[in-house]
Amino acid sequence: MDVTIRTLTPLWTGNVDGTMDRIHEAGIIGSLRWWYEAIVRGLGGWACDPSKHECPDKDGKYCDVCRVFGATGWRRRFRLEVVDDTQAIWDDPDRMLNIRPPDRNRGWFLPPGQMGTLTLRLDGDERTLALLAALFLFLERWGSIGAKPQLGYGVFAVENRDQVQQWASRWQWNAMGDRKPDQALPDLRRFGFFRYRFRPEKPGWWTQVPGIRRVATQVQPLVTRYRTVPISPALKNEWRFHEWQRRWGDDRQIFGSLRPERRRSRVAVSWAYSVEKREWEVRGWGWLPAEQDAGQHLWRVLINERVWAETLGTTGGMSTLQAASVSDVQRVLEVVKE
Repeated sequence: MDVTIRTLTPLWTGNVDGTMDRIHEAGIIGSLRWWYEAIVRGLGGWACDPSKHECPDKDGKYCDVCRVFGATGWRRRFRLEVVDDTQAIWDDPDRMLNIRPPDRNRGWFLPPGQMGTLTLRLDGDERTLALLAALFLFLERWGSIGAKPQLGYGVFAVENRDQVQQWASRWQWNAMGDRKPDQALPDLRRFGFFRYRFRPEKPGWWTQVPGIRRVATQVQPLVTRYRTVPISPALKNEWRFHEWQRRWGDDRQIFGSLRPERRRSRVAVSWAYSVEKREWEVRGWGWLPAEQDAGQHLWRVLINERVWAETLGTTGGMSTLQAASVSDVQRVLEVVKE
């Protein structure tokens, strides 16, 4: 099965030295596994914690995820080959794009990624390929592939959607068990998804986004050539430092931190990307805290349309915000049936 994708935001798979010289298969497979774990748990199935090496269990059984993606003593049920036709969005692999909103001293550092088209060639049994096809269609709509989704990387469109849809039609997402959520592990029942589409009044709208004006000469080629704008730091800055209130919970647990210990953000928001001649789109997700009040507060922050409009400068333009807070996992997985 071939899955041909076109990047909408840069794709990053990294390398052992922290740079990226090409698309690495391991980076793609790792992200597919992470999302598949979240889906399996959301459907009540068993997905082990890979960091604890729990598979196989004492009875020699492997979890629902390891049976597809492999574990010690169990081979992965598919092979992946990347046919790469992407290119680096800028030439110097060591150069970071520093988006620093006006009230921040350090800001966010964005590494170069790859953009273009690539074909993911998958070999495996029919059931596994059907499952992966459904997973790709889900990620096309709601998620991403590769690393650094919290910084907006890895959003894509499936170019050969009809063929992938034919494969996906052979697989149905169904309940896999009745296991309760483990709050320490990603579970789709604790996720919310959002999508913001807007039509700016002026072509240079992106220069008014906080933190971008000072690096406009670096961003302009991204807009001209790839039709994408790194707006994720501006939104994250607004959500974390202006909208979130400490009495709701520790912001480091949700938005990440470097010190005293490194924590990944539980909120991901993409760069803005062009979807039509004059329309742009941003999408993302939040892994909501287990505490009901904190989860509700975070969700209200993420889908506050006033914040979106003021941060992106779209108060005078046409805009729509879609949101799906997942109390019913099947509602999000319905995309594979479209």
